[in-house]
Amino acid sequence: MKTLSPLKASLFALFASSAVFVTAVNAAPAESGKAEYHKGYHMEHGGRHMNKGGMHKMFEGLDLTDAQKADVKKLFAEQKAARTESRPTKEERLANRTEMLTLLTAPNFDETQAKALMSAQQEQRQTQMIERMKIQNQVYNLLTPEQQTKFKARFEAHRGKEPRG
Repeated sequence: MKTLSPLKASLFALFASSAVFVTAVNAAPAESGKAEYHKGYHMEHGGRHMNKGGMHKMFEGLDLTDAQKADVKKLFAEQKAARTESRPTKEERLANRTEMLTLLTAPNFDETQAKALMSAQQEQRQTQMIERMKIQNQVYNLLTPEQQTKFKARFEAHRGKEPRG
């Protein structure tokens, strides 16, 4: 059997140990990293999972009664149904993207058309925000006077904090 020179042997050992090290390092965090990513994703995007943030978080710790919880669930279900009905169709969303692509790829930029497109998007966001605030008001009005006081105190405590996003 042929023996390797000391230089080749040490390079081979270094390569083999690095391959084992890299495999071990990459294997362990893959599972926990995936879980942490998804956990963090849902925490940051709480609107998708209302029980982890969004409007539910506003009313957390107020000790709602079962009747209040049922009323809140009903309000959220109604809001979800209304939001689904008012959502633009797939064709409308596709037309909007096509219009934006046309605007971006045109030889000459049309600022008037861009402003019209932005205005429509801002109007839609404003409508969504108003609907969200209406629901928050309805939930607030379901609270007892003590819960309302506690809610106001929590809201005031967060007033000086930097907004998300």
